Amino acid sequence: MPQAWQPASKERHFDASGYFSNRTIVALTTPPGGALCGVRISGPAAMEIGSRLGALQFTREDHRRARRVWIRDGSGAHLDECILLPFFSPHSFTGEDSIELFLHGSPMIAQRVLEECFVHGARLALPGEFSFRAVKNGKLQLSQAEAVKELIAADNDFSLELALEKLAGSQHELVKRVHGDLLQLCTLSEAGIDFSDQDLEEVSLPRLKERLRLVVSSLEALRGSFDRGRRFRDGIPVCIFGLPNAGKSSFFNSLLGEDRSIVSEIAGTTRDVVRERINLRGEAGQVAFRLSDTAGLRVSSDLVEGLGIERSIQAARESDLVVVVIDGLNSNLEELKTQFEMVPCEGKQVVLVVSKADLLSQDARESAHAAVRASFGIDPLFVSSRSLEGVKEVAAKMADLASTLLRRGRGEVVLTQVEHVRAVESSLQILERASGAFDLVLFASDVRHAMNALGPLTGETLPDDVLGKIFSDFCIGK
Repeated sequence: MPQAWQPASKERHFDASGYFSNRTIVALTTPPGGALCGVRISGPAAMEIGSRLGALQFTREDHRRARRVWIRDGSGAHLDECILLPFFSPHSFTGEDSIELFLHGSPMIAQRVLEECFVHGARLALPGEFSFRAVKNGKLQLSQAEAVKELIAADNDFSLELALEKLAGSQHELVKRVHGDLLQLCTLSEAGIDFSDQDLEEVSLPRLKERLRLVVSSLEALRGSFDRGRRFRDGIPVCIFGLPNAGKSSFFNSLLGEDRSIVSEIAGTTRDVVRERINLRGEAGQVAFRLSDTAGLRVSSDLVEGLGIERSIQAARESDLVVVVIDGLNSNLEELKTQFEMVPCEGKQVVLVVSKADLLSQDARESAHAAVRASFGIDPLFVSSRSLEGVKEVAAKMADLASTLLRRGRGEVVLTQVEHVRAVESSLQILERASGAFDLVLFASDVRHAMNALGPLTGETLPDDVLGKIFSDFCIGK
């Protein structure tokens, strides 16, 4: 979402207490310039400000009752005719008294309404401050608030579906269950310490370690989900790979629909890896990719070109999908195969593309198909970057192959945040120590520390500065 309008003198409306301020806040909830523009006011003075703007008096019976009103400034001049909707605490997004205004989309109207709110004591909301207050007041869990940010940023079907499930609470429920299991282990182990003289089997160290293994298994599954989560968030890494002058950059530009890479008949034009993000649609939906156009592979005495070739091979190794572009006029399959064998392809998806199809006769196509099939064991697709023949088919093939890397069970939780996987890894390291503990006191201490280490997922035990950093990455108005 584009950044909302901000007043020129931002410092005038700043509160040193930041996210932990109790002042009434206001911000645009939609970008100005469209048909409608939303404004949210939240905090102790929200109803008073709404009353002054609309010359209204609110009672709790007005909760969620929309009104079409003229709002005015302090001199009585009209600002706009809009829809005004009051929400009384705790039944609002933030859990506070709130006013929602739906204005006409003029940026000038939005500016004047915000300025009038400032006159009445509101300040401009910080990025994500509405969501922060929703978490602070128990209206959202931290993982759900973060899902709001992911929902806004979602640009493909897979990331959208995952963000919606997180917003519905799937991640919170799983983490809550794991946290509850650890809490129960803490309770049992501490009971075992208190009643150590009674030799109770249920709270013995071997029995508790047995129960701990189930918790560790759940956390290991969470940790293992992050690789897929990174693909949801950042896109599938794809390397466009081949010999010099095979048509890699032309194909790269054709996929993007723009001249992003320099194209030349001179071999070795591409010296470095050129990266772009793109969405492609397949049968399973829209998939995000991180495309890498790479230098042509050959033996070169040029130092700069040699470094580019090394980066090309590294990009192929780090990719989940490799698109091998083969020159339809001069395939040189033996050399290409030698270069391609330098890339470990186990677990990777591979697409073979024969370029310059517009210059090939039917006999030449059949011959090239047979030769490529014999060398690589895969049927190639034919493309022309001039006529765009076959480009859509290759894009759909890439999307279908990549979607297999993103498949997950309904409701399966996938971690997408680096801070979350680090918290899980930290917890697992502590639990590994607990698994080797020879004493109930040490076991209980480790389990409690492991439980606290999950703070970035649960929202508990997080210091204020960490919470502030999380929400500072949101956009203003959320």
